[in-house]
Amino acid sequence: MQSTQSCNATPASYNQTACGPYQPRALVNIYDDGVCASGSIACYFSPYNLTVAPGTAVMWFNAGKMGHTVTSTTGVTGLSSTLLAPMTSFSFTFTSIGRYNYSCSVHPWMKGTVTVAIPIFPTAISSSFMPTISLDGSVGWTVIGLDNSVAVLNVSHQVSIVASVGPASFTPVTETGSFSQSIDLATRVESPGTATSVILSIAQRMLAYLGSTSYYYGTSFSPALAQILSDPKTVYTIWWVNGPLIMGQPVQILTGYASVTGSEMVNVGAGSNRNAWIVESELSQSLSTSSPPIIGSGGSSDSSFKLDLRFDYDQASDLLLKSRAVVSVTSAQTQLYNPGDYLCGPSGCFPVSDHVTVNHHMSAIVQVTLQLKSTSLALSKRDPQPAGSGLSSLASALFSPMALWIYTGVGVVGAGAAVTVAWLLRRRARTRVPLAQPGPLPGGSSTLAPP
Repeated sequence: MQSTQSCNATPASYNQTACGPYQPRALVNIYDDGVCASGSIACYFSPYNLTVAPGTAVMWFNAGKMGHTVTSTTGVTGLSSTLLAPMTSFSFTFTSIGRYNYSCSVHPWMKGTVTVAIPIFPTAISSSFMPTISLDGSVGWTVIGLDNSVAVLNVSHQVSIVASVGPASFTPVTETGSFSQSIDLATRVESPGTATSVILSIAQRMLAYLGSTSYYYGTSFSPALAQILSDPKTVYTIWWVNGPLIMGQPVQILTGYASVTGSEMVNVGAGSNRNAWIVESELSQSLSTSSPPIIGSGGSSDSSFKLDLRFDYDQASDLLLKSRAVVSVTSAQTQLYNPGDYLCGPSGCFPVSDHVTVNHHMSAIVQVTLQLKSTSLALSKRDPQPAGSGLSSLASALFSPMALWIYTGVGVVGAGAAVTVAWLLRRRARTRVPLAQPGPLPGGSSTLAPP
């Protein structure tokens, strides 16, 4: 995965608050009742007694209606502000351990204290980092049932999401279990709630975790993408097609149609070159939203999602020889803040004194390839249909052991992110015109040749 993100604020003086890097900071608000009669408790610093660690920058923000100052009463150089108008601030960084008293020079009964001390527990430091996200694990399968029309597999899996930052890595999500997987050998329809669902659950957790690693994207992702992931549809396996194919023919793959767009030569190892049909599909979706003003602020969000899929199917056997996918995701967010609004970033949430605009941009590209390296199966031809099948337009079908072998290839999903990407792209529901399908396959064999 290649991922980039950027953040900037206007005015630029708010870049650190909005975008980081993290700095230890604390906030003291100044309140008044608009009168500030002598000795009035309605005019005060909050909190009036603050304890911070050395190196902490303290911001005093005038949230009142009158002018105030922050003036040191212990003679500390720099801990004295000019008259702060409403909605303005003053900051000072405390570097030495001690007790620092201050007051408002205009209203001297307004007093406060900052105590600088080594914390008993280390200060929690929030950070915004982009770890490298990858998948690790395995999938295994066993044939437990087979006849002329249906194959049943028992699939076990253990797939983990691994996040790496420099030399350190950790595993926030692990999916482990086993399930029965069935496939209709004639229609290529897989049973619901099986391999695809497992990969989708991993993909959803991966996306949610990827979003949560950046403070300004939260723990969610595109609603449009969530709909694609969660919308139940009939899923057609990618591991073979019911041929023969011809140029321009629609082919049902995953949850939608792809098209035969050309042909090319594919090397499957040991100097073996195979003539293959190129089957391609593209899905793109964008979403633009505007958020209404909340406490005087508003914003907008634009996201886009594009998937390019390409499959190479052997022209003689209908077997998948190679699959390539490119997934592109972009997100742009603009948030507006009015004076007095709180702007949150890696160091915490702080009020702003100006009209502020913060822009966040993220882009990610995932490129994956599956490649058949070797097999002992004969790829030279399809097994002919039995006599009396009544299908003259589709006089050949996939040899049944080969069909089962290639579908058991669903186990390959655990070998890399390719299927994570492919199944992440579940196509939006479309009105389907059923294609002609071959009749029942010839008698199956319970013995599979190893790949």
